[in-house]
Formats: sequence, structure tokens, C-alpha cells
Amino acid sequence: MSSVGVKGKVVVCSLGLTLCATLVCNAQATNHQPADGQAAEQADQQAPAPAAPVLGPQVLEQANALLLAEDAEGAIALLRDYAPQNPTMRAFKRNTLAAAYVDMEDWESALAQYVGVVEAPGGLPPNMVASASMGAIVSCMKLGRYEDAVTHFEAWKRIAVEPQAGLHFEISRAYKELGQYTLAIENLEVALRLAEEKAGTSDEDPNMVMYFRNQLAELQRLAGGQ
Repeated sequence: MSSVGVKGKVVVCSLGLTLCATLVCNAQATNHQPADGQAAEQADQQAPAPAAPVLGPQVLEQANALLLAEDAEGAIALLRDYAPQNPTMRAFKRNTLAAAYVDMEDWESALAQYVGVVEAPGGLPPNMVASASMGAIVSCMKLGRYEDAVTHFEAWKRIAVEPQAGLHFEISRAYKELGQYTLAIENLEVALRLAEEKAGTSDEDPNMVMYFRNQLAELQRLAGGQ
């Protein structure tokens, strides 16, 4: 699995542990409000036969577990009939589905789910929208939609908590493909600086720094030849 896929899983699942714990309780409180007095007796007498159980927020935790077990198709199937009314839960469902589609390398479907979160009405947690924007950028790059990737990157910068070396590198690639070498160099310099600041925190850091340096030298060579 690619590092993008693993990172997508970690983001989705960490959000899920927080959201589901809170929203399961909220859903239970909302769905079990007792009537009182005579109204309660009439409700009991006129109540229809029990309907099939409605999928609750717990299904998101189950879907996350399937994702971590590398069962993307199982996660998608599990969420197919889940239609939450809460906007945050709808967005979380979309991010979870998107992570599953990323595992399957179905970038069109992943992008559609990410865009659904990014373009949702206001009020969603910023970290959820930022995560979806990151996913949209990567999906656009995989699909060769470089201008769209730049658009999503600009939206991500407005809500991002902290810069990401990987995203600046991706956007550098987008600008390179668009022939905008000055912007490509600027973003790759940011990616390199961020990577150098983190150098030593993981085994991959030294290799990443060297790779970014080599790519920057190549970009500068291309820009000089224009």
C-alpha cells in the first residue's frame, strides 16, 4: 500500500475514534426520547411493527476496522445503506469511503467523496475539511488534473493547521506539469525546508531530504533553460 493510503487510513480512523464516541451518545439520546402520560400509552397502542434497525454511528467504527484490515470492499459495502442525518457524520462517511477508494486506486470515486466534504455547507470540523482537501489534491494529481489540484491546495492552505512537506511537493509537481516553474520551485523549496526541519524524526527523513534536493536542482535546471 502507498504511504498516501496509509496516511489516509490514519487520518480517517483517528477522527473516527473521537467523533463516534461523542456522536453515538448523541444519537442514542435523540432516538430514545420517552413520551409522557396518556400520549405514551397511545403511542404504545398505535405503534407499528418494529422496523429494521437503523444503522448507527457504530458502523463507522466497523468500517474503519475493515480499512485497517485492508478490506476496502467490505468497508464500502458496510457503508452503502448508512445515511446519517448529522452533517458531520455524513462528511465522516464520505472521508471513510474515500479512504477505501484510495486503497482500491479508484481515484475518480475517491475524488468525488473528498469533494463532497470540501463543498459541504459550513460547520464541519476544520481538520475534517483539511483532510478531505488533502485527499482531493492527491486524487487530482493521480488523475492528471493539475489545475484542480492547485485549486484544492489553495483551499487547503486557508484551513490547514500546519504545513505539509508532501503536499507542497505534490503542488510543485502540478506547477511543473503546467509549465509554471517559478511556482514549482517556490513550493519545492518549502517542501525541502519542512523536510529538513523534521530530519531525524523517522528513518525516511534523510532520503526525503535528498530526494527533494535532487528534484529542486532539476527544476532549477529546467527553469534556467526556458
